[in-house]
Amino acid sequence: LPMAPTPAAPTRMDIEMAELRRQVDRGDAEAQTNLASCYAKGDGVEQDYFEAARLFRISAEQGHVGAQVSHGMCFRDGKGEPQNHAAAVRLFRWAAKKGHARAQVNLGVCFDRGLGVPQDHDEAVRLYRLAAEQGLALAQFNVGLCFPCGRGVKQDDTEAAPWWRLAANQGYADAQCYLGESYLEGKELSQDMSEATRWFRMSEAVRWFRLAADQGQAVAQSKLALLHTAGIGVPRDPFEAAHLFRLAAEQNFVLAQLNYGVCCEHGRGGPQDICEAARYYHLAAEQGSARAQLYLGRLLLQEAAVGRALPAAPGEAARFLAQAAQQTGD
Repeated sequence: LPMAPTPAAPTRMDIEMAELRRQVDRGDAEAQTNLASCYAKGDGVEQDYFEAARLFRISAEQGHVGAQVSHGMCFRDGKGEPQNHAAAVRLFRWAAKKGHARAQVNLGVCFDRGLGVPQDHDEAVRLYRLAAEQGLALAQFNVGLCFPCGRGVKQDDTEAAPWWRLAANQGYADAQCYLGESYLEGKELSQDMSEATRWFRMSEAVRWFRLAADQGQAVAQSKLALLHTAGIGVPRDPFEAAHLFRLAAEQNFVLAQLNYGVCCEHGRGGPQDICEAARYYHLAAEQGSARAQLYLGRLLLQEAAVGRALPAAPGEAARFLAQAAQQTGD
């Protein structure tokens, strides 16, 4: 008779997960929080938001501050719990009072947007500052965002960049992108610029855009692509520009979808591909880009005129041209 196969030896992950579950069964709040995080991320277990929320709730009721924040996020995002901003605020407030930086910034966002509480920009900034002073990059970024529009603070473009730099130096991609933009627009430096100052400003903009782009930040990828297209601050490189536009376009960034469509239509940075051009124009057009609607409508008519019909329903060209005209007033 054939012998039964030898059972596979438990992996390190199996052993660690078994020990974690034993700690959970003993009522250990830290273990409950850690196992909940595993379920939320699908790390070592099948992703299950409801089980994650259940475990976060049990741990939060024991006073675990991190679990209170995570359970609040379950209510905020509607994952494992019905979406309920008031419940999220209650949990964030408990943890924020104990000085938890992530709770402070989450509660600040609720006040900033009026989610579960009356909108209060002053309170939002106060909470952002508390978290920022603890070194939380997201909070530092959010404080910076308040200054250009004067939301909860006196409007001052020059005050934003120092906060963004704090977050950018921690590797926060959105802050790196915004800091790059501030250099590009001259808000970081005096308007009385020598040639050396302009060169420095541009090199800093490129440096921060590249750091953010390398992390997959779509706006930074698109900004860097535009610089490569024009040869401003970087070598003119249509291939690198097309590559960066495509990376950002795949993240559903509308401007990049439009620009990558242009690259495909005209063979910039790669072979001409009319079908790909139409596909990316269509993606941008459906997000409301008037230029994409115009380019797609024109492309559909142009290809139909020479007998090369693209995959599109009858009347699509007219529909997109009409949408573009409606937005531009033509």
